[in-house]
Amino acid sequence: MVLLEVADAQLLRIAAAIPASSWEHTTPADLTVREVADHLVAGNIFAERLLSGESAKTATADLDNDHLGNDPLTALTTSCKAQRLAFTHADQTAMLHHPSGDISYQTFLRFRLGELVIHAWDLAIGANLDPTLDALLVNGLWTMVEPHLDEMRAMGTFGTGASGSLPPDASPQDRLLDAFGRRLTA
Repeated sequence: MVLLEVADAQLLRIAAAIPASSWEHTTPADLTVREVADHLVAGNIFAERLLSGESAKTATADLDNDHLGNDPLTALTTSCKAQRLAFTHADQTAMLHHPSGDISYQTFLRFRLGELVIHAWDLAIGANLDPTLDALLVNGLWTMVEPHLDEMRAMGTFGTGASGSLPPDASPQDRLLDAFGRRLTA
C-alpha cells in the first residue's frame, strides 16, 4: 500500500499546483487537464466499487458524469482516499469482475497504480509543471509492471505500448512512460 500512498501524494501535489488557466490545456492523453483529472476520479470510484465486490456493470454505472464540480482538488483527494481504503479492506484473494474479464487483486493494483502515475505525468505536462515523477514510485511501479507488460497491454491499458526506440541508457522514468505509450520528445 506504500506505493498507492506515494502515488496519491504525487498526484495531489501536481493537481494542487495546476494554475487555473491550465485546466483546459491538452495533455499527452489527448484529453484536457480537467478531463484527465475527472477520468482519475471516475477510475477511483470504479475501483472502490469493484473492490467492494460489485459487478463490472454496476461498478461502471454513471462514470461518464462530471465528478469534479467546482473543486477538482477536493474531488481528487476524496476519491484517492476512498480508493486507498477500498484496496486496504478488499479481499486480496477474490477475483475482481473487471470489464475486460476477471482479474486478480494484484493485477488491478498494478492497473490503478499505472493510471495514477502516468496520468499525474500527463497532468504535469498539460499544465506546464515539472514532470519529474517520484523515483521510488517509478522504480516500484516498474518492478510491478515490467513482468506483466503483455498481460496489461491485453487489457488495453498501455495505448500503443512501448516504442522500441529508447536508448539503452534511458532513465527509469522514460522507460516507464514509454512502456505506457507516452512518446517522449526532446
